[in-house]
Amino acid sequence: MATLSPGTCNFIPPAGGSPTPARSLVHALEATGTDRFGATLLNLLQETCGADYCAVFQLGPDAPSELVTGSHDGSATAHARVSTYLQRQTWAKDPAMVYAQTRLPVHQTLLMRVDVSDIQDEDLREAVWPRIRDRVVIAGRSGRSAYSVSILREGRGRFTPDGIGRIAESAQVLISVLAKHADLSGAVLRRSAQCDVFRSLADTQACLTALTPLARREAEVCARILHGLSTRRIAQDLGVGAETVKTFRKLAYRRMGIGSERELLAWYLGLQARWRTSEAGA
Repeated sequence: MATLSPGTCNFIPPAGGSPTPARSLVHALEATGTDRFGATLLNLLQETCGADYCAVFQLGPDAPSELVTGSHDGSATAHARVSTYLQRQTWAKDPAMVYAQTRLPVHQTLLMRVDVSDIQDEDLREAVWPRIRDRVVIAGRSGRSAYSVSILREGRGRFTPDGIGRIAESAQVLISVLAKHADLSGAVLRRSAQCDVFRSLADTQACLTALTPLARREAEVCARILHGLSTRRIAQDLGVGAETVKTFRKLAYRRMGIGSERELLAWYLGLQARWRTSEAGA
């Protein structure tokens, strides 16, 4: 077992284990692209290893973004913790996420076990992972995208060797299922966005300025994110540095209580109905 960061994160080699529960895997596949996917994925992980929470991220060039979460009690606990994790950029202090974000091998799916008790950062321990006893992270690629899933167990003891073995045996299948969900859910959002929502960058920016508490620069950055511009392109368009763009994006996401471009798009599509109503009444 190769050590990534002493005492905090270890690679786990593939090992024999019982197969993933077939029925739960089928249910997860059937739920891809729908709002049910987070709950069905967690149900699969509960049967596989006894997980209490899961958080799935799509890895990007600048930062990870939330794809889906699941909580054992059906609450939004996992989502709230992930929002904190992203908005405060505590992911940059998480050895497993940093490795997945910056050094993930092209043709290899990794399984990493994190010793949460050894994490020194208070935000990670208290705000993101309170009462967490054990954490296993899967990271891998499917097609042109990379994903990471954090599998967490609360205060009922650690994952068993057999449970970890089942996770290891299922790792690549899980990455493929996550990629399928990302493709399908992204397609749904794109189809919605194509319904004359983005008529022009000026209209998008005007909508954000009129109906949100975003500052001018925050609205300008968010409008360009919605129109598909990269961080570098936004910086060039606004005549600022890339780090400045990242700062405005972070401030905007925190102000709106969101954590990813996917959430920004979904939130904006809902905002459009109010914008069109106000335009019609003007």
